[in-house]
Amino acid sequence: MSDWKNTFERNRVIPPHSQTARQAPGASQGLQLVFKQIDGLHIKQSESPPSLQYQLRVTLFDSGHQLFFGRTWKSGSHSVSGMQGQSSRVLFNEVVYFHTSLCLSSVVAVVELVSLSTRADGSQDAVGSGFGLLQLFTGHADSSISQGEGRLSLFSGTPRALLHPKLKDPLQLNAMLSVMEGSQLLYFIQPHPALIPIMHLLPPNILVSGHDSIPGVVSSTDTGTADALRKPRLLKSFSCVLEGLRVALFPSMEVFESDLLQLLNRDCQNTLIEWSIELFSDTFQCQNPA
Repeated sequence: MSDWKNTFERNRVIPPHSQTARQAPGASQGLQLVFKQIDGLHIKQSESPPSLQYQLRVTLFDSGHQLFFGRTWKSGSHSVSGMQGQSSRVLFNEVVYFHTSLCLSSVVAVVELVSLSTRADGSQDAVGSGFGLLQLFTGHADSSISQGEGRLSLFSGTPRALLHPKLKDPLQLNAMLSVMEGSQLLYFIQPHPALIPIMHLLPPNILVSGHDSIPGVVSSTDTGTADALRKPRLLKSFSCVLEGLRVALFPSMEVFESDLLQLLNRDCQNTLIEWSIELFSDTFQCQNPA
C-alpha cells in the first residue's frame, strides 16, 4: 500500500481553473527555465547548522483566480558558498521544462527557496526561506513567452500568502510583503520548441528536469549534463495486440449498492432507537411529574 501511496503522491496533479483553461489562446507551447544561482543571501551564524543546504521548489500559479495548479517541481540540494554572517551564494544550475497552452499573463511560476537541515534523529527539516513570482508570459500575441535572462527578487515568508484575499492584485505584493533585501535569483527563460515531438508523452503544466525518466523518451547518454530534454528523441515504437483483456474493479456496483443499503438500514435503525428513547423519556416524565 505504501508503494501505491508513493506513486499517487508523485503523480498527483491539480488541474487549472476551468475559466483559465477556456481562455487558452491556442496550442500548447514548450518552455525552458534555467535557475542559475541566488546571490545576496544573508545567513545568520545562529541559524546555520553544519548540514544546511538549499532547494528550489517551483509551482505554477493562476494569479487571476489565486490557484496553484500542476505539480510542484523540486530541485536537488545545494550547499552555500560564502562566509557565515556575510552575503552568500547558492549555485543551482538547474534546468526545468514544461509545456502549456495557458500562455496568459496571469499564469506565473512561484519559485520558493527552502532551507534543508538534518535533525538529530536523521530526518530532514525543510523550512521556507522566501519566494518570488516569475513572469512567464508577456500577454502579447506576437511573443507571448518571456525571453532572456533576468533577476528575480524574493519576498520573505511563504507562498501561501498569495492565497490571501488582499493579495489578489499582484500589484499589491510590494505593499503587503517585505522584500528580502539584496537577495536575487538569476534565471533564464526561453521557448523550447524541441518539446513538440514529445508533448503527447508529457502531460501539460507538469514541470520536469532533463534527468527525469519519461516513458517513450530516450534517456540522455551525456553523463556531464544528463539532460534528455534539451534535444529529446523518441524511443522506437512497435505494435502489439492485446487479447482477452479483462479489468475487474473492486468494489463492483453490486457490492457497492449492497454495502450502501446496509449502512442506510443501520443508520435508520439507530435513528428509530434514538426516537424511542426520547419518547420513553418524555412519557416517563409526564407520568412522574416532579
